[in-house]
Amino acid sequence: MYDDINLIYLPISGLEVSEYFKEKSKQMGFYTIKEITDLGWGKVLKMENFCYDWFNELVRLLKSKGLLDLLETK
Repeated sequence: MYDDINLIYLPISGLEVSEYFKEKSKQMGFYTIKEITDLGWGKVLKMENFCYDWFNELVRLLKSKGLLDLLETK
């Protein structure tokens, strides 16, 4: 098992998330949660191929691990 903070460094393809989330992340060019949190939610929302279903799953994942604050605006 991993510490919750280490989750952001793991490949999204290996996380316990939906196949939709994995595919959408790949389509948007993200391979780790860290890449998403480094960008910040403000920039993520403006990306081509952005989808609120994908974003909601991301928020739920981060919140469940106590990491939602990592998604702050950059």
